[in-house]
Amino acid sequence: MCRLSTEAKWLIVSTMKRTGCVASTAKHVNCSEHAVTRWWKRYKETGAVESKSYNSGRKPSITPQAAKLALDMLVEPENRGADHVASIMQHQGMISSKVHKSTLIRHAYKAAKAAGVPLRVRRGKPAKGLTKATKEKRLKFAKANRSRQWSCVLFTDRKKFHFSYPGSKVKCVQWVRDDCDGCSEEVYMPNHPQCVNVYAGLGINGVTDVHVVAGSSKHTSPFKTKQGKPAKNITTEEYKNVLHVTLLKCGTRLAAARGMGTWVLQQDNDPSHKCAAADVHAWNQKHNCSVQLLQDWPPNSPDLNIIENVWAYTQAKVNARGCKTFEEFKDAVISELKSVPKAYIASLYKSIPKRIAAVIEKEGGKTKY
Repeated sequence: MCRLSTEAKWLIVSTMKRTGCVASTAKHVNCSEHAVTRWWKRYKETGAVESKSYNSGRKPSITPQAAKLALDMLVEPENRGADHVASIMQHQGMISSKVHKSTLIRHAYKAAKAAGVPLRVRRGKPAKGLTKATKEKRLKFAKANRSRQWSCVLFTDRKKFHFSYPGSKVKCVQWVRDDCDGCSEEVYMPNHPQCVNVYAGLGINGVTDVHVVAGSSKHTSPFKTKQGKPAKNITTEEYKNVLHVTLLKCGTRLAAARGMGTWVLQQDNDPSHKCAAADVHAWNQKHNCSVQLLQDWPPNSPDLNIIENVWAYTQAKVNARGCKTFEEFKDAVISELKSVPKAYIASLYKSIPKRIAAVIEKEGGKTKY
């Protein structure tokens, strides 16, 4: 519909006074008969053709005053999220009915912007900074391994996959104003989130078997603490079991598939891994193998361990399934780890020299990987 100018509206009035015919007036002004009827009626009622002022849209569900209160409640350290704040505000009569959390957040953002201190959200703990000593270790390792044949290396790690369906969030968020320099970066964890804790290895030819260990929900570890109780976290004895049952066994099989007589086992600096040297030596003696340990792996170096990318890939695939039960979730984790595409694995191995070069370029600092 074409918007009429003020001159056209007054032309409608003058033509209607002269002719009294809607059709001829519409033809003369080049507009619709509906427009003629509308503005002629407006003129007769008000003596003018100005538009009435209308309140467009529905009444705001949160007033500016309530939005300021919502902002103050959101940034309180003990808050339990936007949905909880909306419930409190409705219970205390600050708003007439409970609004969706997205509505409350939107109004809180506007209130913060109007106050000149934008609102932002923190998710999870901040990444750890690298000490000078750690940077030196990373740089030394990178320089010592520039020419390594990485296709012979089996990358290993342990990962907790948290069950986040249906609707159970692993981490909440913390809302803070931008001027909150002294605020803690910590956010809150729910009590006892269900998870599956696994060890696995990544070789150029695929992923090893998945080894579920202590720390998994609905899993009673056969390994004991020093007090004789079932272990709730990985112990040295359990890691020895992981080595013999999964990592060394599957690593040897994957290496043999590529015709490699010698291969290298990478592991991080977890205290339980100290037993590996003796166990690898015993494995070599027993099975007439030639497995070596990758020496001097630097601390705080997930950007050098390509299995971290496999964890993220698997988590995304599992999340997309939307598992409804923990058992279904656990099966999905194992299934997705077994089916990581070979092309993706090859691309990760291809990226290792670039990662090494980036560490050297940044003199041991963090890289984009």
